[in-house]
Amino acid sequence: MKSEQGRAYLLALLAAALVGIPVAGAAVVFDSVVHGLTTLFWTDIPKDVLDVGEPPWWYVLLLPTFAGLLTAGALKLPGKGGHSPADGLSFDPAGPKLAAGAILASAASLVLGIVLGPEGPLTALGLALGTVAGRLASKNQVMGSMVALAGGFAAISTVFGGPLASSLLFFEAVATSGKFQSGLLQRILVPGLLAAGIGQLVFTGVAGWSGVHEIALTVPGLPHYGSVRLVDIPLSILIAIVTSIFVLGARRAGSVSFHRIGGRLPVLLVGGFAVGLCAVIFHELSGQPLSLVLFSGESGIPALVGVGSAAVLVGVLVAKALGYAISIGAGFRGGPVFPSIFLGIAVGVLATVVFDDFSITPAVAAGVAAGTAAALRTPFTGALLGALLVGSAGTNAIPLAIVAAVVAWLIALAASGTVEAQPETPSEAPAQPPPAST
Repeated sequence: MKSEQGRAYLLALLAAALVGIPVAGAAVVFDSVVHGLTTLFWTDIPKDVLDVGEPPWWYVLLLPTFAGLLTAGALKLPGKGGHSPADGLSFDPAGPKLAAGAILASAASLVLGIVLGPEGPLTALGLALGTVAGRLASKNQVMGSMVALAGGFAAISTVFGGPLASSLLFFEAVATSGKFQSGLLQRILVPGLLAAGIGQLVFTGVAGWSGVHEIALTVPGLPHYGSVRLVDIPLSILIAIVTSIFVLGARRAGSVSFHRIGGRLPVLLVGGFAVGLCAVIFHELSGQPLSLVLFSGESGIPALVGVGSAAVLVGVLVAKALGYAISIGAGFRGGPVFPSIFLGIAVGVLATVVFDDFSITPAVAAGVAAGTAAALRTPFTGALLGALLVGSAGTNAIPLAIVAAVVAWLIALAASGTVEAQPETPSEAPAQPPPAST
């Protein structure tokens, strides 16, 4: 019997390794299509058709409203548009038929300016392909679901800085679910680690091809950070507190609204219009790019780190958090993590403006760590992402990222009785992995 289980597990490992290849390819296609359509709607049409340098105010209102119409249509498909970001980031396996609506709904959000991230549809895409591979590889329900989960690993690693960050995220999600014995965690997650590693090899190999686009969080041009100063520790804690307030406040407002009125066509249309209005008002008052308010956040990071006005940064925080809350509450689909990280970076940049001698490198590390930990209640992943995004320039800032992640995590736990009515990411990891849905 043990030998049969061993052979089934080795087969699951092989299937997981193989599924990493098509998942990475599908992620490349998804990222490239989203980038191409975004460029078409927000750059090419205004320039070539409207003959303007930047989208006019009415156009900025129109596109997110149109996203509401497309999302309402996707919600009528099988699967009802997939998992809502109001309830965190889901790792429940679903077949291609159910995942299609989620991918279409999220693509509309990403392209047309809604404030949600790509991690949601990419996870759904990976889980769907993994579900198919799991069915083909094994009739054993548990082994098949492990392969399905491995597909999610491979997909999300393309946007979370590689396989290590995505694997740690999945580890925290599964471990804190309490549905597995601790001794089983390694065997359950190793197929996902392998799939993510193979997928990253493929993604690295094709990312430089012409026409291929990579959705990734990067913070360019950070200066080298020397030794930690004593004052940097309380400043990092302050960043974590402020970031948690904005992230959890937006998440709570969005979640409450979604569970009351979200997903209806009038609400989606009004919600899309309101997101566009937030961007228009901010742009008119500040003169700063629309990307600081619209979209998932990664495209606006280079402009964000260059802002030197405290008033503008406060405006970014208010407008982005409001757009984030509206996007969740109206019923749009997408990931909840990227906007939270953007808010954390904005708080970090604001701290460097208010406190002149505070380096932007540890501020960004603390902001990223706090934003991730507050959004997902995953302090390990938050700290690792904070370290990865600042790179070698911020090696000495890693302890500050850890402190910020833990503080944000504690605040999120303390608020968990009121912040979310629904279970968060960790409790959504499949326990006895469920049968693959169609």
